[in-house]
Amino acid sequence: MESKQQQVGEVIDKILNSDQEILNSEIAVLSDLNDADLAKFRTAWQGVDLKKRLSLISRLVSITEDDLILDFTRIFKVGLDDQEENVRIKSIEGLELEDKYVFARTIVKVLKSDESEEVREVAARALSKFALMAELGDVPESVSQDIFNALLGVLENVKESLSVRRRALEAIAPFRQELVDDYIEDYYHSEDAKVKASAIFAMGLNCNSRWIDFLIDEMQSKTPEFRYEAAKASGLIEDEQAVPYLLNLLNDEDHEVQDAAIMALGKIGGKEAKQALQRLGKSKELRIKDAANAALTELSACEDPLSLNF
Repeated sequence: MESKQQQVGEVIDKILNSDQEILNSEIAVLSDLNDADLAKFRTAWQGVDLKKRLSLISRLVSITEDDLILDFTRIFKVGLDDQEENVRIKSIEGLELEDKYVFARTIVKVLKSDESEEVREVAARALSKFALMAELGDVPESVSQDIFNALLGVLENVKESLSVRRRALEAIAPFRQELVDDYIEDYYHSEDAKVKASAIFAMGLNCNSRWIDFLIDEMQSKTPEFRYEAAKASGLIEDEQAVPYLLNLLNDEDHEVQDAAIMALGKIGGKEAKQALQRLGKSKELRIKDAANAALTELSACEDPLSLNF
């Protein structure tokens, strides 16, 4: 029987130096590489064309989504040093799938130093997950502070692109601090529609009822994107004041707005919300029916967690 080291060597050669079809079971050998095998991989990686590098990183991300037991993080970290920005972007997406807070600092480093605006934007967006973990107390205080300081640094950097700064706003939103609230409100009043949409999105992640009046206003906006983001955000805040306005959005001309309203009603609950969802659950329109039934399932789980069958 071949040793893992022999298998790894063969798989690396097959993946990077041939056009043979590779099975997921073979790629799984690259999980949790030791130092020697990682060095071998890194050497082979440097001589491979972009198409193969990007294909492999993309596939590793896809496999990780389906099987979180496999650990390709050491390869993703190799990808962060790649000269091609698309490979670095995919590598960030791979690290974002991990629940290990240690990777937050790796992504912080990318946010601070990568030369590509698009890569920095993806890095800022990826930190949102770790910011939420930090606010929930699931990461050490030192790491939490590093995440917060990095995102705040982006917001304070007027030389940084607006696209990166608005992603930083979304990512920093879970931190319940007055300074964060000030930035959310400031961005909300922007004349740039994308920036304003990010601020509405951030209100939901901030989970503070102080934003409910803003969200109610935006659920009546002429702009579908604002209605959509406001509906989603109100669901995250779970304030019943939003229910009458969400009920109005059930007849919205934009299907995505309708779906967001249905989902929000399932999160907020209450008698009116439940009755509306039960009615929609009998709809002849399959999209509406499925969305309403999914929302009802979530609502039932919140009302009675023991009702779920595991």
